[in-house]
Amino acid sequence: MLEAPRNMIGLLVQLEQESRENPDDIQLMLRLARLYLKNGAEDDAVRVFQKILKIEPENAVVMVELANCRIRQRLFEEAIFLLERAQEIKPGFYAVFLTFSRLHEAMKNAEKQVSFMMLAANAAPEKTEIRLGLADLLKRFGDLTGAIAQYRALIDEHPKLEPALFALGTLLMNRNELNDAMLCFRRILNINPGAFDAHFNLANCLFRQKKYQMAITHFRFASRSRQLLERSLYLSAQCHVQMKDFDRAIVAMEQLVTYDENNISYHKSLAEIYSSAGEHDLAKDAWKQLSRIAPDRPEFMVKHAQTLVLLKDFDRAEKVLDTLFRMHPGHVEGHRVLGEIYLQKGLYKTAVEEFTRTLMINENYSAVYLDLARVYAAMNDAWKEYESLKKAVELGVEKVEVLLKLGQLEKRLKMPAFLDRFRRIIELDPHSLCAQEAEYYLKHQAA
Repeated sequence: MLEAPRNMIGLLVQLEQESRENPDDIQLMLRLARLYLKNGAEDDAVRVFQKILKIEPENAVVMVELANCRIRQRLFEEAIFLLERAQEIKPGFYAVFLTFSRLHEAMKNAEKQVSFMMLAANAAPEKTEIRLGLADLLKRFGDLTGAIAQYRALIDEHPKLEPALFALGTLLMNRNELNDAMLCFRRILNINPGAFDAHFNLANCLFRQKKYQMAITHFRFASRSRQLLERSLYLSAQCHVQMKDFDRAIVAMEQLVTYDENNISYHKSLAEIYSSAGEHDLAKDAWKQLSRIAPDRPEFMVKHAQTLVLLKDFDRAEKVLDTLFRMHPGHVEGHRVLGEIYLQKGLYKTAVEEFTRTLMINENYSAVYLDLARVYAAMNDAWKEYESLKKAVELGVEKVEVLLKLGQLEKRLKMPAFLDRFRRIIELDPHSLCAQEAEYYLKHQAA
């Protein structure tokens, strides 16, 4: 009797010794050959399999295993001979079809690989792992319809087969068939309430359907898994943001930042949530931290400066922009923010000059034309305000406030009214105050 070996090598030594003592013990030799194969010793495995075939030349199982060795050794012709011989001895043997599939995978023949995998699945319908492998293979080769059909066939036969339910649900989710995907994940959770991956994917589906409160519940379950914790917290925070529950969103993101202090995505989301919540002091510090972590990304310095502008801290904002321009000369958005600072400080002429310089860098920057319009409005220059707004609209701006202001300026400047502009306001936001104003203009023909 074999003693318990300390390691794999010890087991090999024991099996070799037992095999020498019992040279006709087929089962012992099979164990030895398979162990050789597991350790990557194909030549030794081949030697033992060939020895078995000398004793039992009609052993189809050993022929298949020897063929597997030959595939690893890329001796394809010999593998084909062995498999065809095994098929003659044992017609319809699923292991032959499986090994033929592996052979054609090694030979880069995808069509035959799939065909033989199908034959194997049909030859052994009770072996769910083969049909699962077939479905995964079809999915890998882009035959999603075929993969779905195989997963559904498996589930019809085995309604509680969790791998098939999960794979089908994930595939349907990726195809945006969210309701059917959620049915799969819910069936898994009915069987196994602790299936964290199913909770996570179900929550993802609910998130994409904008059912944020329900999604949070499942993200909370998924966060119990260490592997899913960070992603679950991040998406939970996004749910809270969508629900305008900024306090909980901030708590979740602050927790994430403690897990990975150098994660740019976490810091960025936290800064954005601070800004959305109106916590500009906290947002300022978060954007400043991001600028330190990723100095090669100028957008973080721009956001830092913009937040300082909101806080009316113009001097510090200008210093941040000075640093930005030294590192990233001619940064368009940075110059636009600098123009905003001049506008806020009442330096209208300087603001116009800065915005004009910005347009020399990018003449199609529509936001700058909107900024220029604000400056000209402050300067009470209706004609230049009109020209700036008109240019912004020509560049694609369709904010109802802009369209309405443009219409009002046309009336003030005694220009022909473009009634289509007012109709567009009503199309864009029919319940807004701007739409009511537009209806008034249309009713009176902008008279």
